[in-house]
Amino acid sequence: MADDAGLRETARRELTPGFELLPANTFALALPLLDLEPAPTAIIVDLGLADAKGAADFLSTLVERDYPGPRILLSRKFRPAEASTLSQSSIIHFALATPWAAGELRVFVEAALGFRPFPSSLQAI
Repeated sequence: MADDAGLRETARRELTPGFELLPANTFALALPLLDLEPAPTAIIVDLGLADAKGAADFLSTLVERDYPGPRILLSRKFRPAEASTLSQSSIIHFALATPWAAGELRVFVEAALGFRPFPSSLQAI
């Protein structure tokens, strides 16, 4: 989920083929996607969305609905060390600073889903 068209396009290029993306550029548009069967495997949240104040409510909704997948938080405000600290402190929340290096989002998503270990350069669980 990203507000920035460039960010959405970069994510699309990195994650397809291999992942089906269900883009939403507001939290209100993302909520109905949680009702899909099967549920999305992972959720990527751009904390820079225009309605970013809704991020806390959206993340709370994920908890209330017992969403089992990883939540990958993207933000231009994260410094790599901060993103690493958040990722290391949680088994469901992962953080990636934007912009990221080419291919880094794919590696990050695959690692969050348990498809591969996190590279030491990402310093996450």
